[in-house]
Amino acid sequence: MKMKRWSMRVLLATMAMALTLAGCASDPKPQGGQSGAGGTSSTGSGDTVNIDFWGGWTGPDLNTMQALVEVFNQQQTKIHVEFTSLQWTPLFTKFLTEMKGGNPPEVLVMHPFELGQFVEMGVLDSKPVASVGMDEANYSGFAWGGTKYKGEQYAVPLDVHMHGLYYNKELLEKAGISEAPKTGEELIAAAQKLTVDNNGKHAGEDGFDENNVVQYGLGFSMNHHVFYQIYALLNQQGSNPFTEDMASVDLDEEKTAKAIAFLQDLVFKYKVVPKGEKSPVDDFMGGKVAMFIDGPWQMPKLESSNIQWASAPYPQVFDRPAAWGAAEIMTFPLQKDEDPAKLEAAVEFVRWLDKNSGQWAKSGQLPSSNNGMKTAEGMDGREAFINSLDNAVLLPAHPKAAQIFSSTAPSPILTAAQDAVLNNKDPHEIAKQLKKDMDSLLAE
Repeated sequence: MKMKRWSMRVLLATMAMALTLAGCASDPKPQGGQSGAGGTSSTGSGDTVNIDFWGGWTGPDLNTMQALVEVFNQQQTKIHVEFTSLQWTPLFTKFLTEMKGGNPPEVLVMHPFELGQFVEMGVLDSKPVASVGMDEANYSGFAWGGTKYKGEQYAVPLDVHMHGLYYNKELLEKAGISEAPKTGEELIAAAQKLTVDNNGKHAGEDGFDENNVVQYGLGFSMNHHVFYQIYALLNQQGSNPFTEDMASVDLDEEKTAKAIAFLQDLVFKYKVVPKGEKSPVDDFMGGKVAMFIDGPWQMPKLESSNIQWASAPYPQVFDRPAAWGAAEIMTFPLQKDEDPAKLEAAVEFVRWLDKNSGQWAKSGQLPSSNNGMKTAEGMDGREAFINSLDNAVLLPAHPKAAQIFSSTAPSPILTAAQDAVLNNKDPHEIAKQLKKDMDSLLAE
């Protein structure tokens, strides 16, 4: 195996990329999980082939994946999977360190837009993917497309996820709202009815006190996920400015400004979203907000509560439906000294996970395979996200995705997000700066 030259700058960029992800639920502390009991790794014995499987799960989804690995290890004796899960940032740092040292894992999970950079670095092997024996017809087009870079397939799809709208059924019923909002106008109207001050006045009514709100109608994360909403709203206007081979960003300033203005108005004009909100799911569970925008990874947390909740697709604000989406995919890192037995074991394990992906739906993520999706269809809250699959839009697997879409400051998307919903800057100026910042990174 020959690894392409990579610099410290690339390493640091790769470390940053994980925070731009799909926003999967995470714990503030890195965690590790192995397939052995009690969090310790076991090695197997005799003719058992040991392989390493790495992922970036640290929330409720970690427990689900760890249970799946344990089932695989218990069902047979010829392969033992040692499972390690860290937060995505240290996971990729560890991966590149081990790759340089010649000891990477046999299976590594990542997200589609990270694929381009790792392929260009020469650290992924596309050959084992064909051995898994997948049929494109058994997967959603959204999931299948996320496994390819420049036309070549480098990964096996595991799951998909996208933004949706969660709502408290009891609070909507109390406010006289019969169904979840489907459009931008309906979202604003519902959020105004659900926003109440300590005198019982609603947002938009005379005498409403914005400084003493006891319940807001809507919540959303005010970090890089604001950019993900901007991306969705651009696509709703028929504009997707990002490609995997772009040398500059063809950003439509007017459409970008319209997308930004819609989100700004929810906070500053209609006053239905808490300023500076940090955790919409916690606000929702605490009764501070009646609806919130987030992904399916929040469902395990909601399922553990006593709230009567439901979900709906991300509202259609402009001309066509679209929602930001992402996925998790399984890759095979190149090995310095390829061991056919380990490679065969890795393929068999990935094939098993693929065939048993219905159990992964318990994590809140939606399985990529059609069979796995059928399992998810029978679970509460999943239907709205499943129905959004055809309208979900991925960020591209550009080699500089880590820099362009980084969520760590300073970054183009975080600057745009904060200027929009925290600083209330002019939408056109934000759009101009976003293009300038992205083009500057692409030119380096």
